[in-house]
Amino acid sequence: MQVTQWILELVDRITSPLHAATDAAEEATRVIDDTEEVVERLGETSGKAAGKLEGLGKGMFFLNQLKEGVDNIRDSFNDAIEPGIRFETAVAEMSGITNMEGKELDVLATKARNTAKAFGTDAADAMVVYKDLLSKITPELKKAPDALEIMSNNVMTLSKTMSNDVPGASAAMSTAMNQYKVSLDDPMKAAQTMTDYMNIMAAGTVEGSAEIREVAEALKQTGNVAKTFGVEFAETNSLIQLLDKSGKKGSEGGIALRNTIVKLQAPTTDAIKQLKAAGVNIKTMQDQSLSLTDRLRALTPVMHNATIMSALFGSENLASTMALIEGVDQIDTWTEAIQGSTSAVDIANKQMDTYAEKQKRMQAFIEDLKISFFEFVEPIAPAIEVVGIFVGTLVTLGTVVWSVSQIMSLGITKIAGVWIASMAKMALSTIINSRLISVAIMGIPVIGWIIAIITAVIAFVAFLYNKFEGVRVFLFGLWEALKTGFLSFFKTIHTIQMGIIEILNPVNWFRDDWSINDVFERVKKEVFDNAVAVGRAWEEGKEKGRESWRNKDKVPGLDKFQLDTAPAAVNKPTAVTATGGTSGKDVGLGGKGGSSVRNITMNVTFNNHFRVAAGADMRDVADKVKREILAVITDTVPAIG
Repeated sequence: MQVTQWILELVDRITSPLHAATDAAEEATRVIDDTEEVVERLGETSGKAAGKLEGLGKGMFFLNQLKEGVDNIRDSFNDAIEPGIRFETAVAEMSGITNMEGKELDVLATKARNTAKAFGTDAADAMVVYKDLLSKITPELKKAPDALEIMSNNVMTLSKTMSNDVPGASAAMSTAMNQYKVSLDDPMKAAQTMTDYMNIMAAGTVEGSAEIREVAEALKQTGNVAKTFGVEFAETNSLIQLLDKSGKKGSEGGIALRNTIVKLQAPTTDAIKQLKAAGVNIKTMQDQSLSLTDRLRALTPVMHNATIMSALFGSENLASTMALIEGVDQIDTWTEAIQGSTSAVDIANKQMDTYAEKQKRMQAFIEDLKISFFEFVEPIAPAIEVVGIFVGTLVTLGTVVWSVSQIMSLGITKIAGVWIASMAKMALSTIINSRLISVAIMGIPVIGWIIAIITAVIAFVAFLYNKFEGVRVFLFGLWEALKTGFLSFFKTIHTIQMGIIEILNPVNWFRDDWSINDVFERVKKEVFDNAVAVGRAWEEGKEKGRESWRNKDKVPGLDKFQLDTAPAAVNKPTAVTATGGTSGKDVGLGGKGGSSVRNITMNVTFNNHFRVAAGADMRDVADKVKREILAVITDTVPAIG
């Protein structure tokens, strides 16, 4: 007879750990809810603070506007008197150089202001012209203010032909007057001579190629010699213009002309012998009553004799002298054209008839009014400046003190304390309950552990999603940015690949319309555009999140961070033992022989979906369990053999 004994052991290793994890999670949820309540109270407090901050902002805006108003008044006052300050400084410099003062100085100051209004320049600059004329020509001109005014107007007129280069025009006029030693015994006559020189120099630039600045540089080198040896100013200008066309510009042309005149008037003994032998009239060559061109014409018979010409002028001056001899007719033509002209005045009038020059004269008129205003308020100007600075400082200090007092009244310390305490409480509770949850979950089998983690993460994210607008906005923005960024990444990679292929293609290297920089710019633009697209997607996603929050679009069924505590039991394998029988080898499902009792081990998995109804008899339940087990065993016995 064989006796089989079945021992059934059911082990539930899930329910208890899940209960512990659920309890810990519920505690964490409660703490978070408490913290949320504190945060809401903090929000109310912050709302009150925001009201005060709004009032603070309005107050600070008013004080700032007050300060800006004071600063604007002070700046406007300084702007109004600034031309007067500059002009006063220029007048003081004039007084220091010429020792002028009193009424004499006032007369020149008035004339300088009139010149500035007439020519649309700054009165201080006009005063500098007066100062330059007095210092560079002669201080005695201060005794003839009318002549000095004419000379100053000449400088201003000439400057209009030189792109408003007043210092350059002043230097040119002073050089011409000094190099030709214009007599200043009659200041009005000297002023008229300067007017003639001004027109001659301007006309010379019309006929020739040398600018007035270059003519002035040449005059510095040759003017004195030309005047000494009877070469008129107009002819000297024509000679300079011809040398300029021959490549001798500025000072170089002046030096060449000076050497030619000196050699012509003082030839060496050897040169005189050769000239006489060639039939040259030495008297005509040196006659200073004649024009320089007539004197040069006396050399026409020997102009192609290099030996005689080198003996007379030297080999270094031969080229420039030959150019002058060959161009004597052109020189005479220019000299006649530029004498008695009004070229400088005509050019200046055309220039001053432009809109820009009219605007300058209008501005000069306004600047002159500011100078008059400065003269009126000069005694009290320092006091006004001090008052402006003082008021501005008071307003600034008042703004600081008032702002600090308002900020202190907000109770920021108290608000910060409540916030920090609440956050600390939530953090501490989260840490403790997280540990409890971890311990409980570690007791769950692997499958249950994974499920519990996934469920907890989903539930927690859903909680944050439903409770905090910022989380929802962030998630929406992140999702949109990731989608756009994924596509943009591949677009950028494609552009880079195409660019590399284009660069490595030798055909493109020889194309005139292709540049490697264009490829780099295209890639750079693609990267930039994609980055902008990602940023735009982020903002659009955030806006969708805000719209979702306004519509209270919550995840259904996940608005609480908790777990149902009715998981399916995963049972420990059941041990089934059978006694009796004969010895033998291993039999059936893991059975072993060797005695009259045979042990049979089976793995049986039960899914305990059954429930005990309220009021049911425990014996009926036990019988039902037994029947179910026997049914399973009965199905299993044939397999054992």
